[in-house]
Amino acid sequence: MTTTNEENNYPKAIAIATVLMGLFIGLSFLWVISAFNPEEEPGMGGMVVNYGTAAVGMGNDYTSIEEPSVDPNANQKMPDKVTPEEKVKPTTSSQVDAKDILTQDVEDAVAVNTKKTKSTNAPTSAKEEKPAQPTINPNALYKGNKNNGKGEGDGTGNAPGNQGSINGDPLAPNYGEGGSGNGDTPVPLSKFNNLKSIDDNGQQTGKIAVKIRVNREGKVISATAGAKGTTFSDNALFRKCEDAVMGASLDKVGAGYENRTFIVVFNFKVK
Repeated sequence: MTTTNEENNYPKAIAIATVLMGLFIGLSFLWVISAFNPEEEPGMGGMVVNYGTAAVGMGNDYTSIEEPSVDPNANQKMPDKVTPEEKVKPTTSSQVDAKDILTQDVEDAVAVNTKKTKSTNAPTSAKEEKPAQPTINPNALYKGNKNNGKGEGDGTGNAPGNQGSINGDPLAPNYGEGGSGNGDTPVPLSKFNNLKSIDDNGQQTGKIAVKIRVNREGKVISATAGAKGTTFSDNALFRKCEDAVMGASLDKVGAGYENRTFIVVFNFKVK
């Protein structure tokens, strides 16, 4: 008894069918793409972008490339036909016949004066007017003894006004020259006898002016710190300055100067 073994061709058949089906699908895909991709006509394609040509406008024709009309009622209307104006050439009256030039119809011709008349009106040069400079009222800047206002002055004199000088020292303890009356004359510390030293611990910088009053013998009979010229306030140093001058004395000031006031200035610096 003989047996035959049949060959199994199913795997080969499936592989061949799969390859053929893949090729068919690929060709179909390429054909569909080429069929639905027509050639673009010249001037077509892309996206329309309207940048505009004016700051304002109206209408919906954004695809037009023509310049819009400036007439507000021109939208959706046909433009009127414009007929160009014909330019008329002017005829000159200088073209005359030669016969008119050679003949004379009028017996007495009026003589024409061909000389140019000179104008008698000579051009006058306009003078530039300089603007008047404003005058400055000195009383508006500084108070003086000529001011008729109701404000109060300042100083040691016996005349109304604000005593002082614009070029002076604003920290000066006195008014300098020009004052009259009982003085407040500045006295340097070197003129005092037995003047005590002041211990300020080097914590302040500035000046303390002390107004003192002396008798005929030169002895200080009163002292008040914080007079004109003081640059800072310290009650403890005020008391020390007053005590220092109260224990000192000046040379004899002579008759007529008793009870006169003087100014003593103490200078302090931070150590």
